[in-house]
Amino acid sequence: MRLPLKVGLLAAAIWISIKLAAFYLSFSLDELRPFVFINMFILTTAIAISLYLVKKEETESNLLNDVKNGMLAGVPYALIVSVFLYFYYQKIYPAFNESKMNEISMKLTDPEIIKEIQRENPDMENKSVEEIKRDVLAKTKMVYNPQFTMLVSMLSLLLYATLNSIVITLIFRRIIFRN
Repeated sequence: MRLPLKVGLLAAAIWISIKLAAFYLSFSLDELRPFVFINMFILTTAIAISLYLVKKEETESNLLNDVKNGMLAGVPYALIVSVFLYFYYQKIYPAFNESKMNEISMKLTDPEIIKEIQRENPDMENKSVEEIKRDVLAKTKMVYNPQFTMLVSMLSLLLYATLNSIVITLIFRRIIFRN
């Protein structure tokens, strides 16, 4: 198994361990932001470490191979973390989805929020309160669906891994290894 692949798999295992530890310790379960930032940090670190280790061993390399080595760490990470998120929100912690739906339902009981929704969305101006609630809850249910979460996280992590591989490769080539 190639070194960048090992680094990507290890990084995915670290993030999954952090997410499960937070779940078992009931730490910040309904907050997404800290885990998103931890996820981004671990992915960036995995790409940087794998590129550094490969660049240290290689005598000759080109830009495309360096980006490929970064992606070799990032893609498995993105796939494993995304699939884990599906199982996490489907089987391990489905109460997250229910709590978000209840939170939105409670907000929709406020007439001011309904008026604000009508002002912001021209399509909602002529709808009744019940129709607005139904539409907003349907959209919310779709957003907090585990399959949707997996798909969005996979796409965003793959894009993030690609951009990070390019940027980190350029930084390593221009600043650290001066090729």
